[in-house]
Amino acid sequence: MNTLGQRAWRVGMGLCLFLLLGPIPRPCALGPMGDAQYYCPMHPDQRADVPAPCGVCGMRMVKVPPARFDTYPVDLRATATTGGARLRLVVRDPRTRATVRRFTIVHERPMHLFVVGDGLEFFVHEHPVQQPDGVFMIDVALPKPGPYMAIAEFLPEGGPPQTFQQIFTTGEAFGKPSNPAIDAASKIVDGVRVSVDASQVKAGDTRPLVVRLDDAVTGAMVTDLQPYLGAAAHLLMVPADLTEAIHGHPDEQFREPGVTFTPLVPRAGRYKLWVQFQRGGRVSTAAFVIEVP
Repeated sequence: MNTLGQRAWRVGMGLCLFLLLGPIPRPCALGPMGDAQYYCPMHPDQRADVPAPCGVCGMRMVKVPPARFDTYPVDLRATATTGGARLRLVVRDPRTRATVRRFTIVHERPMHLFVVGDGLEFFVHEHPVQQPDGVFMIDVALPKPGPYMAIAEFLPEGGPPQTFQQIFTTGEAFGKPSNPAIDAASKIVDGVRVSVDASQVKAGDTRPLVVRLDDAVTGAMVTDLQPYLGAAAHLLMVPADLTEAIHGHPDEQFREPGVTFTPLVPRAGRYKLWVQFQRGGRVSTAAFVIEVP
């Protein structure tokens, strides 16, 4: 298997955490990070001496982790099954190599897993189940044999947020990646017209990417989104060569003209993006292909 690397979560693109701690006061402006005991991983400049809501995104703050930036190794094994693959992920302590068993619940799950492939036509957002020995396991249905990319996100207790990426194959050889055609047109999904404005997105900078959601029949703006895994919506961006993975959540809750993400795109090129949201108890996914200058 071809490992593409493991990296700590980028500033502004990390995991925003929910800790069910009951009513708490709003955050106050503090000095350097060392003066605060809590911070928002999605907006690190938001800090407080109590676990207050983030002043930008409203997420509950978490304790400031130790002053280190460890990368937690992950052993990924993919075993081909009838119609898919069984994925086994073991998170290891960067110092002892022991299996890590304790994780902070992030967006209602200890681990989030995305799998993309088949010319960027295939996409799933799953949640592996942790076994008694600490290993995460999941069976994923795949459209056909071939190379896929697994993207895992997790937060070890006492450690920094982690993002892991690795290519695996279910039998077919790795080939030259295809470049999908640009497709930024509006999509109608489950009665909602989804439109993306990525005109301001630029490589090497955090720029707004606005997703507008309108009723497909009346044209009225949709304002009754339900939280999906602790966020108003989710965004995943992946380039054609599967070398990057950018997962983000809206900077604030829904408001005119829609939900706004600020992805940090590392380099120019063509990206496919998937937007997920929940309405009426149903999770919907809309896909687009954009060119980032």
